[in-house]
Amino acid sequence: MSAAKELSEWLADERTAALITSDLSLRHLCGFGLMRGLILAAKEENFLFVTEGEYEFAKTAAKDFTVCVYSNIKQLLDLLIKLNIRRVLIESDKMTVRELNYYANELHCAQMITDDLLSHKLAMLRTVKSDSELKGIQKAQIVCDKAYDKLLMSIRKGMTERQTAAMLRGFLYEYGADELMPRMRTASGENSAKHFSKPTDRKISEGDFLLIDFGAKVGGYCASMARTVIVGEISPKRENIYNAVFCAVEDGLNSLREGIGAKVAQSVAMATLNNWEIDKYAKADFGHGTGLDFSEPPYLEQGSPSMLKTGMTLICGCELTAPNRYGVKIADCVAVTENGYVNFTKATKSLVHI
Repeated sequence: MSAAKELSEWLADERTAALITSDLSLRHLCGFGLMRGLILAAKEENFLFVTEGEYEFAKTAAKDFTVCVYSNIKQLLDLLIKLNIRRVLIESDKMTVRELNYYANELHCAQMITDDLLSHKLAMLRTVKSDSELKGIQKAQIVCDKAYDKLLMSIRKGMTERQTAAMLRGFLYEYGADELMPRMRTASGENSAKHFSKPTDRKISEGDFLLIDFGAKVGGYCASMARTVIVGEISPKRENIYNAVFCAVEDGLNSLREGIGAKVAQSVAMATLNNWEIDKYAKADFGHGTGLDFSEPPYLEQGSPSMLKTGMTLICGCELTAPNRYGVKIADCVAVTENGYVNFTKATKSLVHI
């Protein structure tokens, strides 16, 4: 069943409709991007409103919708009256207050429902990916892998974090990225211990951990990864810390499969770090979903009620920091299967020296 049909069946009754206005939700429900558009999902029929220039394409491509050319808000009001709609659910996490006031005033025949019900349902519908979506995410990860490989061949001691970040951005665009993940990190030395550090003028030096955390969007779909490389040589103690994170990631990944709780992988990874007696500074969660957004449900953390399903795509990894000294992070982009997972990230997780 398509996401659009599932949304219609989910609506409480014939007098309840859902108004979809965000680009992300439009893309997911329609299966393609629009310059401008909106959806009114009702119990018996879904309506897609588009510009005149996109009408012919949408009419052919949007199989689960009655496609209409949008002219003005009165057109939407007339439809609500015709369908006897009395309640309209909105995307509470996407619609601005200004937009809400506009629709509430213009669509005065119906009550705007502003709770999180619709936003949560749309997020849940996106958790399991179709085959075409999985291919889109895999394509984005290929771009990430290629850019990372080229960065390793280009980076040198004495370069700054800013220079490293600029090179990585350039390589990502060179290999086909449309957009880059916000808050990309190229953090060295003590800066690698800061979870949300920005690239600085600090020079990459002998003995540093260099943490590289980045992602790309290609054709509307996202992928990301993280690696930590060694600059020159490091002490046996720090190498031991890296190996502990490596093992925790591997053990967490190997626990993935359909039917387990989303919190299980996090528990497994933390147990591994505990066995190495270095879990004190580990970041608590093991990962999150990815797709049309870089971070979306499910969240692999303690207390998560989600169950893993075949077709979920996840960014899974561990991060461990010693404040003001160093940080290590390793993360892969994977897809859950019935009996395990498929790893879209091809870059080695073994220790790399530059």
